Amino acid sequence: MDWLLPIARYLAFPLLRWRNRRRDLKYLSEAERLQTMPAAELAARQTGQLQRLLTHAAQACPFYAERFATAGFDPTALRSPADLHGLPLLTKADIQTHGAKLLAQDVAPADRIANHTGGSTGAPLHFHLNRDSLYWRIAKTIRHDRWAGLQPYDRAALLWGHQRDLNPARTRVDRVRDALYQRRVVLDTSRISEASLAAFVERLRATRPTTYVAYAGAVFLLARYLRDRGIRDHHRPRSIITSAELLTADQRALIEEVFACPVFDRYGSREFSLIASECEAHAGLHIAADTLLVEVLRGGEPCRAGETGEVVITDLTNFAQPFIRYRIGDMGRLIDGPCSCGRTLPRMEIAGGRVTDFLVRPDGEIVSGAAMTIYFIARVPGVRQAQVVQEARDHLRLRLATDAAFDADSRRQLTEAVARFFGPKMHFSIEPVAEIPPEPSGKYRFSISKLDPLDGLN
Repeated sequence: MDWLLPIARYLAFPLLRWRNRRRDLKYLSEAERLQTMPAAELAARQTGQLQRLLTHAAQACPFYAERFATAGFDPTALRSPADLHGLPLLTKADIQTHGAKLLAQDVAPADRIANHTGGSTGAPLHFHLNRDSLYWRIAKTIRHDRWAGLQPYDRAALLWGHQRDLNPARTRVDRVRDALYQRRVVLDTSRISEASLAAFVERLRATRPTTYVAYAGAVFLLARYLRDRGIRDHHRPRSIITSAELLTADQRALIEEVFACPVFDRYGSREFSLIASECEAHAGLHIAADTLLVEVLRGGEPCRAGETGEVVITDLTNFAQPFIRYRIGDMGRLIDGPCSCGRTLPRMEIAGGRVTDFLVRPDGEIVSGAAMTIYFIARVPGVRQAQVVQEARDHLRLRLATDAAFDADSRRQLTEAVARFFGPKMHFSIEPVAEIPPEPSGKYRFSISKLDPLDGLN
């Protein structure tokens, strides 16, 4: 029994939110209201948000002032999102090259929150957002958690790999806060062995989290381990939320069979946080249209519902460094018609993306490809794109597109990173390439493994 739940729910959670003057609960109330707003009213609200963002970008961001002028685009004349047609798409290269010119000049540096991607699409990205945007991101994530039966004060297991999300409690105050407020059971999936999987099973059995929030590949790997080892007395949560990687139908089927609970998939990114998420109807992903404009394009033209195209996103809340018609690098499809759940947020599905494979160390430990992105890309100078290919247990092929900043020190950092995460017996070779083309799905794969990660697990 979770004896701390009443304290967390009725005392610690509201007290800490009040003490920190956090506004995300106010935004959460609004997000809950907007999810069932009549579709026409939601579309009108979205257009108004878009008009304000574009006008602000033209006045405060040198990059957009130049881009709009060159395109002959007048943001004050916009009447619907369809009027964006003809406005050039924003690319990762634009942000990497013109980052300072994309910053809004009327937002003080102290009000900008720095963030960055790990480069799961092959290219790292550094960017900023404002505090209101952060609060909206928290609110819409809690909204989707609630669809899966997870409340902010419930105990949840985090099967995750990015170290920046797994900071351990450092002081006694931190540990008390985590016990009463965040209440996360953290399972680091950046490296997996037989011993760590067994430890995961014991930890989950002891703590009994309400929900698992997991890399899709990591919880699939855990499900396979439980099935293949014949372990049946493991903990079964109320629900499982998958993210960070593409969830296949076969993976979903096995996860739901082993854990005997529904899977709620979500689609997100560092640039936008939660983009779209699955409700209890499990009939596609509801787009967070109260904070984002999602377009699906083919050859620059809007796709009809059901047609596969390139996903392009505009963040309607980030005024510190606007992302307007951003090419995120995924392929998707819009879904027509209402959802049986009663929510009016439009729906989509991902046709390709977040395909990162697990890599294997020579000693048999498993390393999450998704978790490795930040170490291989964002921290190595001169690497524009990268892809790790593993065809043998003791060898990695690093396919690198580099620029003038890539030098002997960059090679040294790569050598140290490989040794640190894969051990001294792992060898690697560097394959210089002009660029790394996307998969047929349209997504850049960071890691490709030809090995079964569970073969020879020790």
